[in-house]
Formats: sequence, structure tokens, C-alpha cells
Amino acid sequence: MNMTIEEAVEFFVENWDLIPVLTTIKGDYAVPVKPKRDVYLVVEKNAPGIFLARLSPDLMRLKPLDEPDSDEARQFIYRRLKEANLVKETSFTQ
Repeated sequence: MNMTIEEAVEFFVENWDLIPVLTTIKGDYAVPVKPKRDVYLVVEKNAPGIFLARLSPDLMRLKPLDEPDSDEARQFIYRRLKEANLVKETSFTQ
């Protein structure tokens, strides 16, 4: 994959408003961190998992969220990343 979880988190934080939030077939959140390679930062909604995955959008039936739901998802993702000590308070600007 040639990307670390820390690099993916940094990409998410730096591109907060630019990248889409998608949901997986399980209802977890996925944000593309290397779109041309189908690499996503995945944050589980009902479990503590935060991981990188190479997902085929068609196979995983990834669905984009509308804007109000995307904003809520971004807040959720950020909180989970912060709880996991993957992002510093000062590194995030909304």
C-alpha cells in the first residue's frame, strides 16, 4: 500500500472538506486516501477498529453520504482518531 495509518490520518485532516465520506456494506465509514489505488481509511462505527484497506468500490458497495451526513461522519471520524491518539488537537482546523 505504501502508506502508513499516520499518513492516511494526516491526509484526512488536511483534506477534511475535500474528500468524500463513504459507507461500507457494514455501515462503517471509509474515506479515500489514495483514490487511484482504492486505498481507504476505514473507521468502524460499532467497533474500535481504525485501519487502512484496499477496497474495490463496486465489491464493497461503497456509497457516498450526502453533505449533512458527511459532516456528521467527519466529526465522528475525527473523534475516533483523537481517542486513538492518531491526531493532535492543534493539527485539525475546521
